[in-house]
Amino acid sequence: MKVRWFGLGAKKNLNEMPIYAPVDGDVVDLIKVPDPIFSQRTLGDGFAMEPTDGIIYSPVSGVVTMIASTQHAMGIRMDNGLDVMIHFGINTYTLNGEPFHIRVQHGQTIKAGRRIATVSMSRIRAADLNEMIVVTFSNSAERAAHFDIQYGPFLGGHRIGRVHAE
Repeated sequence: MKVRWFGLGAKKNLNEMPIYAPVDGDVVDLIKVPDPIFSQRTLGDGFAMEPTDGIIYSPVSGVVTMIASTQHAMGIRMDNGLDVMIHFGINTYTLNGEPFHIRVQHGQTIKAGRRIATVSMSRIRAADLNEMIVVTFSNSAERAAHFDIQYGPFLGGHRIGRVHAE
């Protein structure tokens, strides 16, 4: 008989991990993203958010694997091996980093729900670009990932679902 005291000895289930809202706003299906590379899931499965704020939180726990030179996107590798890409707006790479302030570094371990960036949504709108925040799991097909995401309004940093990967 194995006794667990206050979680000691409990194993972490890496196959099933929580997902958090990366920003205040409405969680929507990728099909609603006005860019076929996302809406057709070319870059992997995931979800998007129509933001009401510019404070960005990590949707998952993991290690920062990439920060785009234009700061419009970043990558995180989860402990279960899933690779997550967070895109701050659509085609915002054209803004050359101006509306973005990244608060983490490449190689840094981060927890889900932690503040990772600030985005000036007004600057994105002023450039006549879409400010939608898109989260894709780029290797979701290879890892046979299944998602359970709740759609609708959420506060950034709050749990919106989970992902199960083989």
